[in-house]
Amino acid sequence: MSWPLHLVFLFLWGAGSILILSLVPHLFRLFCIVFIAFWFLLALVPARHAFRLSRRKGFFLFRALGNALQAFFHYPRFLWVVRLNFPLDDTEKEHILQESFRLTRVASPGSFLCPFCKIEISNALKTLPQGTITARTVPLLCPRCQTRFDVCRYCTFFEPHQSGLWRSLEGGRCTVIKKVQNVEEVCEPSVAKRLKEMGWFTLHTGIPVTDSFNRPENCHFFQFDEAKTTLDHIPCMGKTRYLLLRIEEAYSHSSSGSGSNCAAD
Repeated sequence: MSWPLHLVFLFLWGAGSILILSLVPHLFRLFCIVFIAFWFLLALVPARHAFRLSRRKGFFLFRALGNALQAFFHYPRFLWVVRLNFPLDDTEKEHILQESFRLTRVASPGSFLCPFCKIEISNALKTLPQGTITARTVPLLCPRCQTRFDVCRYCTFFEPHQSGLWRSLEGGRCTVIKKVQNVEEVCEPSVAKRLKEMGWFTLHTGIPVTDSFNRPENCHFFQFDEAKTTLDHIPCMGKTRYLLLRIEEAYSHSSSGSGSNCAAD
């Protein structure tokens, strides 16, 4: 069961407890027992499904119980992370790819949804060996508003400026592309003064980024960061999308292979 459902139950339990205590105090124990039993039974259904699926896939008992426990407390994580790592046949892959619209809001995991125009950009994404997602072609542009998305604003290696408790994505620095810079350019005046007193006049550090919607010309390291894309309401650009892309790639490969064999026959 997902955390929003747990939160709803917690709210209902609190509100119901206050109401019952104010009206019929001796029924409070009965209410708690009924509530806990209902919550347990509701969470037990996906846990049972996860256990049976795990056993059907050949997992040992303890591994299946572990998957069931994850589904009991957080079924969406089991459904869209754990399950996607299971050995899947072509029918299951096809079904998962059809279901993926619920998360990605696009017809296929390899497509990208412009958060500003709500236009689907087909065949826009690909996976990297390190388990992340990048743009298939450079630049990745929305055909309507011409916004570019393979930029620092959405990149794992972009470090935004931070002022107090607030972080701004408007400017910052790249943590991968580095060059020698004067300490005054990269440090606060007080810090730069202390460094110069210690004999440090330059630092080899990340290049500055003044506009996060731009991208350095010599950048070949772009990777989508889910936390940054969430700020602009771009759905599902983390681990789940990566796994869906891998399934899509495997399914396309097996489908094309089957088609070639049929044609040869």
